[in-house]
Formats: sequence, C-alpha cells, structure tokens
Amino acid sequence: MESSMKFGRPERIKALTFTSLGHFTNDFNILLFSVLITYYHRYFGISLALLGAIAIIYNIISGFLSTPIGRYADKTRAYRGLMMLGIFILGVSLFLFGFSFLSASFVIWIMLIAVIFLGIGQAFYHPLGGSILNVTYGERAASALGINGAFGSIGRSALPVILVPLILLVGKAYALFVAGTYMFVAGVVIYAGLSFLKKREIPNRSREASSAANKETYLRYRGVLAIIVAMIFIRAMFLTGTTTYISQFVLDRVKSEILMSYILTISFLTAVIGQPVFGRLTEKYGGKWSISITTILSTLFFIFFMLSGDNAVLDTVTYAAFVFMAFTGFPVLMGYVNQIVPNNISTTANGLVWGLGNTVGGGIGIAVMSIFLNLHFTLTSVMWIMIIFGVISAFFIPLIPGVKRSAELKSGSPL
Repeated sequence: MESSMKFGRPERIKALTFTSLGHFTNDFNILLFSVLITYYHRYFGISLALLGAIAIIYNIISGFLSTPIGRYADKTRAYRGLMMLGIFILGVSLFLFGFSFLSASFVIWIMLIAVIFLGIGQAFYHPLGGSILNVTYGERAASALGINGAFGSIGRSALPVILVPLILLVGKAYALFVAGTYMFVAGVVIYAGLSFLKKREIPNRSREASSAANKETYLRYRGVLAIIVAMIFIRAMFLTGTTTYISQFVLDRVKSEILMSYILTISFLTAVIGQPVFGRLTEKYGGKWSISITTILSTLFFIFFMLSGDNAVLDTVTYAAFVFMAFTGFPVLMGYVNQIVPNNISTTANGLVWGLGNTVGGGIGIAVMSIFLNLHFTLTSVMWIMIIFGVISAFFIPLIPGVKRSAELKSGSPL
C-alpha cells in the first residue's frame, strides 16, 4: 500500500472534507425514488407493483456499473473528474424526475429515463470515495471512512425533511429542479476541492501499461474477492430486502404513522454514530473482525426485533441496535477491501464489493421479497424468510482472509 506520508495533513483534511460532501450529496438521493413513489401513485395512479419493479432497475444498473467505473478509475486515477461526473448525472436525473411531473402523458417514460440516470449516477461515489481516502490516509483510512460514512447517513436522512417541505412550498417539479441544481453546484465544488489529486492522474500515454499491470494484480486477487462478494451479496439480500419494507412492517405492528416515524427516525440516526465507531474498530482490529461482528450481531438483533411484537419501546431498541450494526457498510467493507488489496486495484475491488455485492445483492433481495409477497405470503413470514440469508452469510466468515492472510496476499503468495 502506498504510504499516506505522500500527502500532508492539509491534503488529508481536504480529501475527507470534499469526499464527505460527495457522500452526503450522493446519499441524499438514496431515498429519492422511495419518496417519489408516493406522488407517482397518488397523482398518476401508477401501481405500487410497477413502481417497485422500477426501484429494482436502478439498483441493478448501479451495481453492475460500479466495477467498470472502478476499473477505469484504477487505470486513470481520474478520481475527482469521475466523482463530479457521477454527481452531475444525479443532477440530470433529478431534473428528469421534475419534468415527469409536468407531463401526465409521458410520465412513465420520463420517469424510466430518470431512473436509469439515477442508477448510473449512484454507481460512481462509493468505489471512488473509498479509494481517495485509502490513497490519502493509508493505514488510517478506515477511521476516515467512518467519519465520511456518517455524512452519507446524514444525507440519506436529510432528503425527506428537505424535499417534502420544498414540494409543499414550490411544487413537485420545481422542488426537484432546485435539488438538481444543488447537485451541479456540489459537483463543481468537489472537483475544485480535490484539485490536489490531479498530480496522481495517469497520462493517456501511460494508461495501457497501467491497465495491464492492474489486470495482472487483479488476477491474483480474484479468488478471494469472489468469496467476499458472494458473502456481501447474500448479506445485502437480507439487509436491503427487509429495510425496503420496514416502514409498512412497523406500521402494521404499532398501528400509528407517528409512532412508526419515531421508531424509524430514532433507529436510523444510530447509523450516524455507528459508521465512525466501526471505522475506528476496523482500523484497530481489522476488516474481517468488523465484518464478522456486524454480520452476526445485525442478524441477531433483527431476530430480537421480530420477537419484540407490538411493544414500541422494544421495537425501537432492537431495531436501533440492528441499524447500528448493519448500516456500517462503507467504513467496514471499503476499509476491509483497502486492507487486503493494493492501491492499483482498490477502486476495481471497491466497485466489485460495493456494486456487485452490496447493491446488486440488495436489488435481488427486494426482488425475492416481492416474489414471496406476490405469492400471498404475509409480510411477517417473508421477513423471517429473509433472516435465513443473514444466517447463511455468516457461514462465509471463515473463508475470507484476516490480517495474516492479507499480508501473505500482498507479498505475492499464491491463492
């Protein structure tokens, strides 16, 4: 791994500041379509089944594009330009969503194009942000990833409380235009703030050689990366699948929208604390330890949540404990990947683990839940079924490398 000493403290602070802005801006869009579903269903009568299927589309697009974007970033080191591009694409998506509300005749077609842009835009940040902090912070990257991840959690939580009042104030289309404009401004600010990374960009004449060297390194790691991706894929099926339907599940239990909102708001705020905590623990004890703890305990706490019945206090405590453990993916997964692979393939590896593993796995989890629900299983029974995937993912833990095996991989020992 390249030494973080190549970057001084001012540059590391800039890296953390502007990638955190990027994470906030990117994750501000995570719940965008979930919020807009309500308006598409209420004002245009679009079925929830169709809107649910569309939600799967952008997850799949984002997941599959993360790896080629990561590979290109490793070949060029053009981190800041790619991050700006991703945020600009999210801005285009927001404008398209806005236009969809201005045309009842073409609402579905414009919405579909907007969803495609949303999926493409979401593919950029996580592998790039992880690599920038890995390059600038070196062995201390996991703690920086935790702080950075907290801003992502804040961005995810901020969307409903910003967008919904804005919609009430200026209307759906113009609210989305305002949010889209923010994306363009934020992209430019981030690009300028990360200008010190320009010295790391690889010139065109050297990119083919860089690509060949990266391919040789990747071939040495592909076996272990396949195991990690498989584990994260199955874990994400459980985490994303259950989270997608959690609002309705809690509402069915407590019979109150106000209580439901309190339970979920309190619970999801724990992720703001959990990300820096587990970033520090990943740095101290290693990524395998953090993945093991968060996988096992998140599954266990979700079981406790399922057993807590309609007691609002128990629901809050157990689900908050689940969120604290489960929503730590950015510092834990990216921190772990950065510990086991060299810098020259770190963005490719980040793209595989986050995109194919976490994002596509999550999309498949939503699809599995949708299939069971369409077969008239109750939501409660489907939640219990999804726990099985959390348990299965824990059986992969002995197969992924720890600190000692990671050192052997980096020294060139065969897999």
